[in-house]
Amino acid sequence: MSQELRQSAAGDHIATSNERSGHGGRDLTYDQKKAAEAAFRGEPFNPAWSVAAATVYEGIVSAMCRMQVAALTGSTVEAPEECLTR
Repeated sequence: MSQELRQSAAGDHIATSNERSGHGGRDLTYDQKKAAEAAFRGEPFNPAWSVAAATVYEGIVSAMCRMQVAALTGSTVEAPEECLTR
C-alpha cells in the first residue's frame, strides 16, 4: 500500500492513499450507491438490493443515529439500541 504526503493550502500535511477505505479501495456498486442515497435521504431500504447494499444502508443509518443522539445529549454514544428516525 503506497502512501504519499501532500501539503494543503493551510500548510498541513495530508496523507493520501490508494485505499479510500478499509475495504480495499474499490468503488461502490450501483445498488450500494442507491442504498447510500436512500439512507441519507431517510428513505426505506429496497429489499431488491444486495446484502452488501444492506450493509451500506445500515452503516449509514446507524452512524446518523449516533450523531443525532450525541447532538441531543452532548456526548458520544457507542451503539444505540434503536434509532428513533427509522
